[in-house]
Amino acid sequence: MKLSQLSPGDTAAICKIGHLSLPQTVKRKLLSMGVTPHTHFKVVRKAPMGTGLELKLRGSTICMRKDLAEIIEVEIQHD
Repeated sequence: MKLSQLSPGDTAAICKIGHLSLPQTVKRKLLSMGVTPHTHFKVVRKAPMGTGLELKLRGSTICMRKDLAEIIEVEIQHD
């Protein structure tokens, strides 16, 4: 499942970040935000027009554009 398909309140873990051909700057940005495989997070909310997501991850809140969320594979975690 893609990160962009999750709904507010969903908890998931990152499985894979697609597109090995991503620019190095994008890979560094994801790493600096803590977006790495096996990281657990919660979707806080989606932007009104669906252009982005707010995530609670590693004790921080981050915002991510929808196009970036489209390339991240996740697995929903059931509590």
